Amino acid sequence: MLEKTFCSSPWFHVRLTYDGSYESCRWGKNLQRNHKFQNETIMQYYNSGQMKLLRQQLLNGETPEHCATCYYEESYGKINGRRRQLAKSAIDTNDFLNTLRSSPHYEKFEYSYHNDGEANLAPVDLQIELGNICNSACIMCGPEASSKLERDYKKLFKINSTLFQNPNTPALWVNDPDLVDRFVNELIQIPNIRYIHFLGGETLYVDAFYTICEKLIQFDLAKNIIIGTTTNGTIFDKRIKNLIRHFKEFHLGISIESITNLNDYIRYPGKIDRILKNIKKFLGLRKNNPGLYTSLRITPNIFTVYEIDKLFEFMIENHVIAESCNILYRPKHLRMELLPEEIRNEIKQKIEKIINKYELNKTNIVNIRRSDMIDQVTANTILDYYKFICSYEIPDDIEESRHNLISFLKAFETIRKNSILDYAPRYEKFLRHYGY
Repeated sequence: MLEKTFCSSPWFHVRLTYDGSYESCRWGKNLQRNHKFQNETIMQYYNSGQMKLLRQQLLNGETPEHCATCYYEESYGKINGRRRQLAKSAIDTNDFLNTLRSSPHYEKFEYSYHNDGEANLAPVDLQIELGNICNSACIMCGPEASSKLERDYKKLFKINSTLFQNPNTPALWVNDPDLVDRFVNELIQIPNIRYIHFLGGETLYVDAFYTICEKLIQFDLAKNIIIGTTTNGTIFDKRIKNLIRHFKEFHLGISIESITNLNDYIRYPGKIDRILKNIKKFLGLRKNNPGLYTSLRITPNIFTVYEIDKLFEFMIENHVIAESCNILYRPKHLRMELLPEEIRNEIKQKIEKIINKYELNKTNIVNIRRSDMIDQVTANTILDYYKFICSYEIPDDIEESRHNLISFLKAFETIRKNSILDYAPRYEKFLRHYGY
């Protein structure tokens, strides 16, 4: 049934990755990354064979492997990327056929159906990844997204070549001033760009981020564009204050899963005290900038989920949502689904206390970026994670993944001289059982 598989994203969205490769979606990953910004323009990729095939698959009710993450999350009732993109086409999965026919994009879908997946629109929603320059080396990240982790992986590969790849990060497109200029010129030529989300690395460290934003201001395009970006919270760059006021809206996401010193192990070498101070500074900018929307972007893992109740309390007390990026799937050995049952039950109980304390109820909200609906979005996030913790399926390879978790942690700790037991003592019995 189309209501369970169809997504409108390929009709208005394109993603440009760290090395200049194109992706069809911000949540998916193409099996072949053979389309490069260095060789073809955004508009050329938009109607490439890869994009046309994806549109055909979705129109025919197929479930492309590219979309597996969204289908997995939706199986647990989570508001996922597919639902968010459908909302941008005014399509509601609870009234799919009627809202599909009334969608402003319906004629565009029909055109693609009769023209082998070709689209006669232009992208209005871009995700642009500005290389891997980063001052953090989060254990769940990868060398393609962190220059600091790239250096670590060269050592980790020598320790365990099965769990860690030998990093071979290609040249970054943002390091070429000519490509940055070309990117800006392409933006100017694409009509009706509405949303651009920038990722790093650490975006606030990347000069190209400021260059592109300043060019959009210079060409008088900023007033019609929503800018989104994500920071790890370790720095507070005052240049952000000057950019915010020029754009229609500015969405600032802060990546965090723990507000205790467990953060310092997971998001090494960041220090949670400094991060919390910077978060408060960012939240303080909301007072004089009504177009600023700030959120915490969370992807809990097997360890940080144990303290997620404290993060939920922080959200509620500071009137800020935690935007769930996705359910962590890779690295497989950090997945929440590997929890021992005893700890899993404790997490359920802790989240239940939050639900009961604040009398939280589920509401049907897809557009989470509304300052007037923070409380409802917060409630949904908490209830979604509670449902997942209660109902996730145990992976078939759970024992292998748990043993890999130990090897994974030991490799990192060999080069960092730390121990997970100092940050997550509740897990000692579990970890020891698997050879820690």
